[in-house]
Amino acid sequence: MALDLKLRVTESGGRAGPKGAEPVPARNRTMQVRLERDWLRYREASGTDVLLDFARRRRIVLDEAARTYREESLFATVGFRHMELANRELGRSVIAAGKGDTAELEPVMVEHHLSALDKSRGRTIDSETPWSGGLRGFFRSVIGGSTRSDISVVSERGHTVFATAAGRRLFSFSDEGTDAPPEQVRQFVQFLRYVYQGHPLVLERLASGDRIPRDIHYFARQPFESPAHEVSLRVHAVDVVPDVALPLIGLRRVLRPHEDSPVNASIERVLLGEVPDNQEVVTRRMAEAKQSLQAGRGLEGTLALMELSLETDVSPSELGALLQQETDVHVRRLREALTQPPRNEAEARAVVATYVELRGPAGNKAHVLNTFQASTHRALQEDEEARGLLLDAIEVNPFLAGAYKDLGDIYLSEYATGDAWMCWEAARKLAPDHRLLKDVNEWEATLVADHPEYFEGGRALGFDTRLH
Repeated sequence: MALDLKLRVTESGGRAGPKGAEPVPARNRTMQVRLERDWLRYREASGTDVLLDFARRRRIVLDEAARTYREESLFATVGFRHMELANRELGRSVIAAGKGDTAELEPVMVEHHLSALDKSRGRTIDSETPWSGGLRGFFRSVIGGSTRSDISVVSERGHTVFATAAGRRLFSFSDEGTDAPPEQVRQFVQFLRYVYQGHPLVLERLASGDRIPRDIHYFARQPFESPAHEVSLRVHAVDVVPDVALPLIGLRRVLRPHEDSPVNASIERVLLGEVPDNQEVVTRRMAEAKQSLQAGRGLEGTLALMELSLETDVSPSELGALLQQETDVHVRRLREALTQPPRNEAEARAVVATYVELRGPAGNKAHVLNTFQASTHRALQEDEEARGLLLDAIEVNPFLAGAYKDLGDIYLSEYATGDAWMCWEAARKLAPDHRLLKDVNEWEATLVADHPEYFEGGRALGFDTRLH
């Protein structure tokens, strides 16, 4: 069985407008959350229905009126929050150097805002919920006064309250609530984690219980006086309902509108359509290379073999021989550009000029040069130029796995993690075992190791369907 929860949500605090001069009025709404075995569902303030599919590690946005859905990797959420930890620490150090106010950027606050733990800091939380005052509180302060956790836990008027060591409140939940199997409580905490964040140690304390609290309150949820600075949630109805399958039958997958991201128009053919058979690609590129070489177009033939490597990760033995032995002046120039990394900006500019000059001799394989030139522009910190070249390359050949990998890297550097994983997804569909994807695989493994809580689902945890 599954659970349907009806929540009343109040968002308050924060400021908007020029320089944050205008207070944001409180907003009240209702929300329904469904907890299933491997997934959960909720509706955003915009009215959009979102599914978190833990079995496939996907975030799915439904448009039932249009009978369509969009999806992206859960890694896009986790990856952004993981990266933002370091980004905000850098911001804190800069502000601190200028003697500014860093209260919202202190590490424990950032972990709360992002719901991501910086394990290197060895964060601690009180191991029990002490009484608020009285003799027990007195003896605790005397006997264990020298040990102070980063996050305190106190009981206050029927609520468990979590705060920083400096006294800044983070989160609270009521003692009253609905008893439920631990696995369903964890599913509910997953909803909180993805939608409202919260310090990981605090959420883990809530997830370790056997109750879905009636009342939950987030303090200082967003930094920098953002709207929804505080959020209150009240669970006012809990219904046991039959399990249902992920509601995607009869729906068609779509991508975001093309104007949302320039890569979408090019990537749609790969993600939503059929891709070439790799063996057919090998046969076709080898034939093209042979024809070009026999006709005396050495650079064009060489690039045909390189295109094959970008598409399938197949690197023909003929390619190495061509690069090493070919006497064609254009092939020699390409070899020099590829094998002699520039040592300074002037040399990098010269390499770019070489690729531009080789476009004529490259014939109908000039787009392959784009992928090499894009790497040089990235070294020059010219990501816009690199992105344009890669987009042009996949417009000519939409099946260049290597180009999608490089595009994903550019988007990642800009914190556009949704676009990054979408590009890597295209590369994987084209060439699942491509060596260029090794660092993506390794980083995903790191994210799972550092933030395993983001990927836990009911089935993986041995979901118990009993309701107490």
